[in-house]
Amino acid sequence: MWKKTTEKICIEIYKQHKDDLTVFGSYTDVDGNGYEWSSGHPEILTEWGFKGAENPLYKVLMTKETRQDKKWKYEYFLFYA
Repeated sequence: MWKKTTEKICIEIYKQHKDDLTVFGSYTDVDGNGYEWSSGHPEILTEWGFKGAENPLYKVLMTKETRQDKKWKYEYFLFYA
């Protein structure tokens, strides 16, 4: 399950553990219509976790209303079992 957190928490985790972290999964849908699971809006998602772990540790979700929008909205989540 995912719990919303702050940018500050995720940055601190990354700073403290960057050598031990790896990308667990990601997808990029800059048009908002590229995949069957698309939300209909542009999204970029990256999940980070410790190398060798079974589950990710946190994820960053970037969204915007349309491809033409300049600014992305960032959301941060921690994983817990």
